[in-house]
Amino acid sequence: MRRRLAHGFGYWLWRSAAALAQRLPQRVLYPVAAALGDLAYLTWTTKRRIAKDNFARVLARPVHDREVANVARRSFRNFAKYVVEIMRFPRLHPGDLERIVTVDGWEHLRAATERGRGLIFASIHFGNFEVGGARIADEIPLNVIADDLANQRLMDLLVGNRAHKNINIHSPNGAARKVLQALRRNEMVGLMMDLGPRALAFDTVRAEFFGAPASFPAVAANLARVSGAPIVVAAVFRQRDNTFRGVALPPIFVERTGQSTTETERVTAAIARGLEDLIRRWPDQWYIFRPMWPAERAAGAT
Repeated sequence: MRRRLAHGFGYWLWRSAAALAQRLPQRVLYPVAAALGDLAYLTWTTKRRIAKDNFARVLARPVHDREVANVARRSFRNFAKYVVEIMRFPRLHPGDLERIVTVDGWEHLRAATERGRGLIFASIHFGNFEVGGARIADEIPLNVIADDLANQRLMDLLVGNRAHKNINIHSPNGAARKVLQALRRNEMVGLMMDLGPRALAFDTVRAEFFGAPASFPAVAANLARVSGAPIVVAAVFRQRDNTFRGVALPPIFVERTGQSTTETERVTAAIARGLEDLIRRWPDQWYIFRPMWPAERAAGAT
């Protein structure tokens, strides 16, 4: 009963906040979101510590370095802006998406889909992947494997909002058959690679990432081997005027050989290098509030 009440409260709180966000002008919302991001950075000590541990590795600086703290704080601010934008997401029309999202690398996407085997996006929690996905899905349907929220009412609401933008959300349970069917229809499948400890719930591959091994889900490479679909590493970063630019790197093609383990490791390492390149350029756009190098962190704590 208590859980049901909490979920109901969370659902209506989101609906109320979203209704307000959809009515207020952006010139008001963004400063408020930035202030809330600062507040979260100051008060959410566990997530702040994790973010600083991760950005210390990214920036190759000590965890107490001022620049590490600055990047972590900006990441909290950008995440708060992203949450506000998700609340406004249902009001966006295709014309709005064309106006606020520019995509570099359309030629890579089209070259990949010309093979007729679909396309696998490998991305991270970065910038605003929702509006970027909706912008691309306006031309090519997008299927995303995402964790279910404990609050089912809120999950259903968010899934419905994305469905209106040609984005289909699939639960990890039973997703393999659905996404393989989508690839056979020459559609796109999106996968988040920065799961941190949550990646251990799946088959994982260790790959070098900012100079240290990190665990990544093997699903992108394995799905590409089974389907023949190329993989494109992509992300959408926020520009100073709060419009967005998507970056799609050249496709990674997977060899369907008998050496499955070796090929999975090679492809995942290539994905990690692509993601590393994007994060180096815009580190404060990465919302990494879970430990990406947990073994290293534990060793440092002893």
